[in-house]
Amino acid sequence: MTKNEFATNLKWASIRWPNINLDNDSLNSLYVDFKGFSTTSLAKALKLLFDNGNTFLEWPKLLKLTKDMYNEELLSLPRLEQPKVKDGLKEYLKANNFKSIKDAIKGKR
Repeated sequence: MTKNEFATNLKWASIRWPNINLDNDSLNSLYVDFKGFSTTSLAKALKLLFDNGNTFLEWPKLLKLTKDMYNEELLSLPRLEQPKVKDGLKEYLKANNFKSIKDAIKGKR
């Protein structure tokens, strides 16, 4: 997330929670905590807190919820297929002159 995206989300939040009073130093400090997450996860976390009736924005709660939202985003991404290696172990044993897996574990050739 860019600093501009972060500031935009906080502008939205400051309209809804009057306790948010950010100067440049505070914004920079908080951005360091949130920059590793997506702007979508921060927006979802803010919206969820607002929809649940939170009248006071708590930064630790927002950080945890943003992290949870980001993890959900990552888990929903399509996964890559596992590569299929036909006879991979047999080829490894043969290439390294091992007679069996037991010999490979013990390092006997």
